[in-house]
Amino acid sequence: MVTLVIGIGVIAGISSLGEGDDSPSPTPSAATPTPTQPACTPTFDVAQTADPGDLPNALAGVTALSSAEAWAVGASGDPLAPVAVLIERWDGAAWTAEQGPSPGSETNELRAVDAAEPNDVWAVGRTASGFGDRPLVLRFDGTEWLEIVLPEEVTGVLTGVAAISPDDVWVVGYEGDPVASLERALVLHWDGQVWEVDDPGRAVGSGRSALLGIEAVAPDDVWAVGYLHSRPLIVHFDGEAWSRSETTVDGETNAIAPTTPTDVWAVGSPIQRFDGATWTSAAEIRADGELFGIAVVSPSDLWAVGRRPVQGGGTRSLVMRFDGLGWTQVEGASVPGSDALLGVDALSDGTVLAVGYKDVEAGRRTLAILGSTCFPES
Repeated sequence: MVTLVIGIGVIAGISSLGEGDDSPSPTPSAATPTPTQPACTPTFDVAQTADPGDLPNALAGVTALSSAEAWAVGASGDPLAPVAVLIERWDGAAWTAEQGPSPGSETNELRAVDAAEPNDVWAVGRTASGFGDRPLVLRFDGTEWLEIVLPEEVTGVLTGVAAISPDDVWVVGYEGDPVASLERALVLHWDGQVWEVDDPGRAVGSGRSALLGIEAVAPDDVWAVGYLHSRPLIVHFDGEAWSRSETTVDGETNAIAPTTPTDVWAVGSPIQRFDGATWTSAAEIRADGELFGIAVVSPSDLWAVGRRPVQGGGTRSLVMRFDGLGWTQVEGASVPGSDALLGVDALSDGTVLAVGYKDVEAGRRTLAILGSTCFPES
């Protein structure tokens, strides 16, 4: 079962990031050499975040432009129907809240963010004013965040965005009611002048479907993931049309990360890998865990984040890293409360930023981590 609204409700229980004795063992790739002792141990630290107001707050998506410039988005209010968007900016030391429009009278929420360039940042989610969900798109122009008007006929929820350039932006999500199993995958494209609903046609097929994440390598190399019925859905855009990338691996697919045109990773549970011809299961997620985001430092250095349940109730954030040989769990600083990480981004300089939430006595609060990766010895 795919969870469309991540982090529903305030989860009770006490847990900590990186604790526990059920860490997954390294999962070597079939064609990799015998692992050797790493030169260092990857870790992460908790970063200072902002929690404006008295309402519950959570972050769902993040995009990094440099080690001292990043954006994170989410929402404030009841996780089922948050009332205001939440936007935070990273300056290399801490996250601070920024102003952004919340146009709906009932619901406003951001789920994903991506940057074409420092003065062109896009965030997507949903808004509602009593007539059902409508897609919400905000754009930062270097000075302020503005709402971008979509065609009136477009309805639904946006869950992912890939900003290739200011005049080439893809957004994905779904339209229709998932409670009634009537949702259908939604794809929109911005060409710098107008929005177009791009029907993926046979790439999606028929039946209940949604696209939950999207990532672009180039204008003619765009990947998106989600589900069709109860199976993983992976689609690819080659510059002309969308096609389905068939997988026989069962499970969840929440996010995707291409490192090259013939090396693509999809995460959820399990982790899948594409070699240019076939998708195979690359690593299992122990203890009923699930990953919601994946980011690339290099083809041999990937980070993925999510959550896993803990004994007695609640969840614990899950951080995993691929070192070119296999996936292992990354340990880091502890935080009180039940926690989860929902989005991650990384840069080639080793910057790794992930965001989510923690549930503590005072309620739901934002959570962010800063990863410290390991580079191969020269």
